[in-house]
Amino acid sequence: MPKIVDREEMQNGILNAAMEVYIQKGFHTATIADVAEGAGVAKGTLYLYFKNKESIAVAIVDRHFERLQHGLMGQEDPDTLDEFMARLDNSTTVKDEATRFIRLFYEMFGPNLDGDPVVSRLGAFFDQLGQNYERQLKHLRDRKEVNQDIDPEHLGRAIASLVDGLILHRGLFNLPKARHGKIRAEALSMVRRGLVPA
Repeated sequence: MPKIVDREEMQNGILNAAMEVYIQKGFHTATIADVAEGAGVAKGTLYLYFKNKESIAVAIVDRHFERLQHGLMGQEDPDTLDEFMARLDNSTTVKDEATRFIRLFYEMFGPNLDGDPVVSRLGAFFDQLGQNYERQLKHLRDRKEVNQDIDPEHLGRAIASLVDGLILHRGLFNLPKARHGKIRAEALSMVRRGLVPA
């Protein structure tokens, strides 16, 4: 009787292995054979799931941002400024795995960021993130939890940009956790001061 394979589990295994291979060997140096070996599958099996190493790279990015989207946008609106700030603090805490992904992302797509289809996906993600913060800020303003003079639309996108910048700084520049924590604390303190009701 043939073995039943869970397609999603197999894809995730290949993506996990590919990420490790791309990080260790470099994306441009690694081959499909390297990825297949890392995943413990035959090249022919790998091709049943991905047509080339570039399609694997795009899938790694898509998976990363799907997880981010769920973590950053999959919650009910906060009811207090403290809750909103705690979520921002959590959103800008960068795990070591994420720093590895950030450096790999720029290796894979850096030269093509001006026209690559991945960029339009990222743009859509940050549009959604900005709209998510806009909705939360409107909710907080309605509850009189934040300054009534804020512009939720533009401030929401500004906060999305701040979150992105804080995450990128940790990943691209390999900032020590303690230093990154102090930078985050100052940035979030600035946001809080701007949101506190007059």
